[in-house]
Amino acid sequence: MKKLLLLLLIVNLGFGQSSITQKDIEIYTQLTLLKVNEKDDANFQKHLKTIADKAKEFKIDYEYDWLTYQTENDEYLIVNFSDDLKSILTLYDYQKVFINANYGQLFDNAMRKLSMLDINVKFNYVKEMILPWSTVAEMSVSEFPYAEMIEYEFSSQSLDKIDIVLRKLSKLLLESDYPFPLETSRGSLGAYGKITLVWFYPDTSNFDGMNTPKDWMKNKDKLKEYNLILNEIESLINSRKTFKLSYQKKLSN
Repeated sequence: MKKLLLLLLIVNLGFGQSSITQKDIEIYTQLTLLKVNEKDDANFQKHLKTIADKAKEFKIDYEYDWLTYQTENDEYLIVNFSDDLKSILTLYDYQKVFINANYGQLFDNAMRKLSMLDINVKFNYVKEMILPWSTVAEMSVSEFPYAEMIEYEFSSQSLDKIDIVLRKLSKLLLESDYPFPLETSRGSLGAYGKITLVWFYPDTSNFDGMNTPKDWMKNKDKLKEYNLILNEIESLINSRKTFKLSYQKKLSN
């Protein structure tokens, strides 16, 4: 018990952030990255599409919507949303919704078939979208179906500095009328010590993450300011992972 209390104390001290308040958190997002064996990929899509088609048919409540993206490595990123940590969705929550719509057997059959496939869960965690770090409160995935997600790991000692530089980044993008959305989150359950920047695009012609705004900033005479911000970010992070994402409408609701 003493070790548990000490761990909780370390987490609260290490990742508490006085400059971020509850009103700054727009939404909680759960991310699940799956790697499906190539031989099972067609069946994975088939069974997930069965669930998505039925959810669209009976108009599942918007709170249970999910987005499915495919990565450049043919992984699947499944995203769902909640208003707070207490309402993070589980498979049981979805099962109850399908049961209430009289499609419980269809859901259970599809999940049983999915469980028989060779699927590796690469990660599952929750993040909090921070409004002062983002350029939008919400956006249309149909308008911006492509995204580049950059996941940074950092030291808890750098958190206040990261807060300052990410506020500067979003402010610069907004002041320069940068046309594509940016959503930035900090890691929560299962992802403390992570910051996630998601750059959205209408197509793949500008599919280059942090480099994409550079021509825009150059035309606005703000490239030097933008590069300084990027350098600040680089000086504060320990490592990064990048995911190029394509929205899969047929596997989403």
